[in-house]
Amino acid sequence: MTPTDITKAINHLRRVDPVMKTLIKTHGEIPMKRLPNTFEMLARIIIGQQLSGKAADTIFARIRATAGGGRLTAKRLPSCSDTQLQKAGASRPKIKALRSLTEHVQTRKLQISKLAALVDEAVFERITQVKGMGPWSAQMYLMFVLARPDIFPEKDLGIRKAIVRHYGIELSPDSLEKITACWRPYRTIACLYLWRSLDNRP
Repeated sequence: MTPTDITKAINHLRRVDPVMKTLIKTHGEIPMKRLPNTFEMLARIIIGQQLSGKAADTIFARIRATAGGGRLTAKRLPSCSDTQLQKAGASRPKIKALRSLTEHVQTRKLQISKLAALVDEAVFERITQVKGMGPWSAQMYLMFVLARPDIFPEKDLGIRKAIVRHYGIELSPDSLEKITACWRPYRTIACLYLWRSLDNRP
């Protein structure tokens, strides 16, 4: 998304949702940082599942160090044993997911460089073929690596907590759809404000 796109998104959210209008006034314009489209970033998303950003950063730094330092790649990760990854803080399910990601990249079942050319649904399908990378992982990739503007991670704990706090609703698929429908086609930007309201940046 370009700065012009961000401005259009903010103007839309401010116009259609009084809660978003308040959050935007409180937090100002939040930049949309596009992260590198690399194996390392997908591995980082795996490590970040169900963890705070700080905890995930710590574990990932240890894994990188275990692999020799520098950027983590599908060639370097196999040098780390499961025991070493566990000592770095990775759980068994996350180790299995890292192994699956490595296998998919090495066999070219997943061609990371080609994902940006695909529509959201196709990207989602390819990411979730990796064992241990479910909808949340695919949504984080779409939001923060490909900068797709209309992604809503409905199972994200921070997002759900912020919606309950600011909208005072009981969470259900129907209530979430009712709240978020007006955000389209900029649900990604709305989520940035919800996370920021908790000071819980992904």
